[in-house]
Amino acid sequence: MILMILSCKKDKKIDPVSTGDAVASVNHNRTDSKSNVEFSDKKVQEMYALYLNIKAALVNSNSGEVRIQSKKLDSIIEKSAQNTQLKATSKLISLTKDIKKQRDFFITLTGEIDKVISKAEIKSGEVYRQFCPMAFEGEGGYWLSDSKEIRNPYFGSKMLVCGEVKDVIK
Repeated sequence: MILMILSCKKDKKIDPVSTGDAVASVNHNRTDSKSNVEFSDKKVQEMYALYLNIKAALVNSNSGEVRIQSKKLDSIIEKSAQNTQLKATSKLISLTKDIKKQRDFFITLTGEIDKVISKAEIKSGEVYRQFCPMAFEGEGGYWLSDSKEIRNPYFGSKMLVCGEVKDVIK
């Protein structure tokens, strides 16, 4: 049996990042490993790539980039009954400048993108479903990643590595 202890304390080695629209000088989303996922459906591929861009911008606390990437995502989502929540959420994120509200909407976006990619065929690579128990005042929050290494979009540099891989989608 393996016991895993998680630390969600502030990582003191990393400089804080501005929560404004300024581009951070440090890329907190960078990891040593990456899974290059290839989906059979090119639309799903594009949606997942934009989702990862939004996640990266949240990790870096760059609300301006979050808005840009969310607007791109909104523009490629086809209007349909099954995409109503996904389209509405990406639109909401693209319209708000408040990083905290963007992070609040991101949990819903994650659930909607998760539904899309869970139904899609993955030709190669893996998607990591990750979870931070500290997000949303202890309720916790999930996100998807292309790396096993944790880069927390809900706290950015404040608790960069808080979380764990809960599931791997292959």
